[in-house]
Amino acid sequence: MIPVDCIVPAAGRSERLGRWKPLLPFRGSTIVGTVVAAALETCSRVILVAGYRGGELAARFATEPRVVVVENLGWELGMFSSIRQGAVRVETTAFFVSLADMPFVGSSVYRALLDAPRADFVFPVHDGMRGHPVLAGARVREAILAADPATGSMKEIARQLSVVEVPWYDDSVLRDIDTPADLAGA
Repeated sequence: MIPVDCIVPAAGRSERLGRWKPLLPFRGSTIVGTVVAAALETCSRVILVAGYRGGELAARFATEPRVVVVENLGWELGMFSSIRQGAVRVETTAFFVSLADMPFVGSSVYRALLDAPRADFVFPVHDGMRGHPVLAGARVREAILAADPATGSMKEIARQLSVVEVPWYDDSVLRDIDTPADLAGA
């Protein structure tokens, strides 16, 4: 297995759901626990970026040596600030970004992206839409670290670098839990 880190931004307040979602029960685990477990099937480490209620995430993963919980003090700036905070801790040439509210993504997606032709970004694509996780290379990390945490954008970085799209057979790479209806349908 190629050593590869995975950044999981989990710093937000979950405002659209109306309650904090990372530690909500999901299929015998929690939402974020399911995301982390899928990533760890392929990745050497998960860099879990916490912010709002970060102490609870740190406590939940305190006994997992392959999960590094990083605090984003500027989490209210948005998700890019969390990705940037995680990128500081990346130790591998390539790394994934996987969202903490996408527990439907299985480990097979990670493996498929690693097997794809190399590019700065490798995206899974379903129905013409790019999803997650995203595999990123060293030039992406450099661009993230050079960007302003308040105004940086992964979409803007992707517009400037090479991209490979990997067709994916189901909507797991697009499906997140943002609303009460999403949670009820899980």
